[in-house]
Amino acid sequence: MLPIAATGNPFDLFAGLPLHPLAVHVPVVLLPLGAMGLLLMLVVVRWRTVLAWPVIVMLGMATGGALVAKLSGEALALRVGDPGQHAELGNWLLATAGILFTATLAWWLWQRRQARVRRPTGVVGLIVGTVLATLAVGAVIIAVLTGHSGATAAWGDRVGVQTPDASAPEATGAPSAAPTGGEDISIATVAQHDDSASCWVAIEGTVYDVTEWIPQHPGGPDRILGICGTDASDDFGAQHSGDALPTEQLSQFAIGELAER
Repeated sequence: MLPIAATGNPFDLFAGLPLHPLAVHVPVVLLPLGAMGLLLMLVVVRWRTVLAWPVIVMLGMATGGALVAKLSGEALALRVGDPGQHAELGNWLLATAGILFTATLAWWLWQRRQARVRRPTGVVGLIVGTVLATLAVGAVIIAVLTGHSGATAAWGDRVGVQTPDASAPEATGAPSAAPTGGEDISIATVAQHDDSASCWVAIEGTVYDVTEWIPQHPGGPDRILGICGTDASDDFGAQHSGDALPTEQLSQFAIGELAER
């Protein structure tokens, strides 16, 4: 495994590894816990004094963690590509955590003030409590969806791979094997290797067998599967132009030169 080059971004790496997979656990864990604590406070009045500040601190930490997760996710995206829906959910997670933290703090300070003057909250308190409960439930849902989308991008292709059946007959018309060296590879030969079982790509005159890289690609397997069997020079340049790390990783999979047409 090649070392990951540092970029100078404080949200990029931690101890030589991408910070995002570590940072994302803070909001994904603390936000649902804080939201459920808030729901208990709303339902069981006598628990409010005990739970209030721990819940508020937890929601504050979740908000800070969501901000770090967003910034580290943006740094990781520069390395592996836009994660799409996961990034959008991350933005929603940060916004929801911030709103829930602010609303909970304001509500509790208001509750304490009303208790000091011995003034009942009445209908206003019921409405505010309903809004807070709705926000808390929404925060749990968004946290679960964000965590699930990130886990799917990182692991969905690996746990979903089926073990080949050794007793099954060998398919006919299989693509040609990798060259033993010396000969150039035609684009027609590259085109035969266009799926997850054998994925070749041509990039800037070199042919690569990236089959083993499909489940490892940080941006998800679909980004690799979409270019199998093609000359992907333009796609690779558009995504990774000027970035040395993807080029170094790609070099491990070179199998020959692309024959001139």
